[in-house]
Amino acid sequence: MEDTVLALSTVMPSLLLLWYFHSRDVYPEPARVVWTTFALGVLIAGPVLLFALPMGAFAEQLSDPFAAGAYEAFVLAALPEETFKLAVLVWYARRHSAFDEPMDGLVYGVAASLGFATLENILYVAQGGLGVAVLRAVTSIPGHATFGAIMGYYVGQAHFSRGRGRALLFKAWLIPVLLHGLYDTPLLAAGGASAAGYATAASALLAVVPVILAISVISALKMSRGLRATQLAAGPLPERGVVPTPANPPRPAGAGLWWIAVLGGGLVASAGGLVTIAVALAWAQGELGDFGAGMVIATIAAFGALPLLGGLALFRLGTRRLNRGGPID
Repeated sequence: MEDTVLALSTVMPSLLLLWYFHSRDVYPEPARVVWTTFALGVLIAGPVLLFALPMGAFAEQLSDPFAAGAYEAFVLAALPEETFKLAVLVWYARRHSAFDEPMDGLVYGVAASLGFATLENILYVAQGGLGVAVLRAVTSIPGHATFGAIMGYYVGQAHFSRGRGRALLFKAWLIPVLLHGLYDTPLLAAGGASAAGYATAASALLAVVPVILAISVISALKMSRGLRATQLAAGPLPERGVVPTPANPPRPAGAGLWWIAVLGGGLVASAGGLVTIAVALAWAQGELGDFGAGMVIATIAAFGALPLLGGLALFRLGTRRLNRGGPID
């Protein structure tokens, strides 16, 4: 049951990140299209595996742990995953009538990326337990979300740019592949490097991981802020084409406080969701002994539902305050 609880609980970080980036859109995308894009992101796991499984045999022939890690990171993970995510954006989201301004690319990029990341996270956590769940919730899931945001940003720019579409689509593919590969390489090489006697080099290489994650997160947030400022400057129903982004997009007053609300609310909501699922499943499987229905409901309400709802309310308040200035406040 523990594996089931942990696997289900990993969905919450993805939903919160999707909520955040979707809320940044002044003119939000239709929920049906966003969730379809998310679902297509889940489904690309099939073709990713079809590509990666036969290619995985070559990794076993690499004796150098750093080369093997880089091969797995780029060839088996970054290249197929980011390529198929881009295919979802170009062949589905971009062709939809709702894709009518540059911000839309970023939103759909996050949705497609988080769809894949959610399934991947469930599979990893089911095998690795609580430690993996916590670690991936604060590293891998934000990483995937921001890789998708960067990809979507350039897809949106390509869709509304004249004469630079192909170059921008290439950047939409190349930059996430590089960030993803550079993020995964130290993680995949460290174990083999330590076993081969390169513990110091492996530790130094692992220091790259938070740097790549920080670069990706900061870039995605900056792109999101700039596109939102562009939407506000352009007004409703902006003309086709990329409106120049203001040089210094306005920051809401007390932004630091509202970021604390977003992050704290997300953590509390995730913990509340975990407790709710754990207690409900334990009760359903008869693992709570003499606990009656009233006691179970009271436990879920006090330690699960209330933190979940309170965390979501705090998260919502933080996002709304950070988005202050648009017509949906």
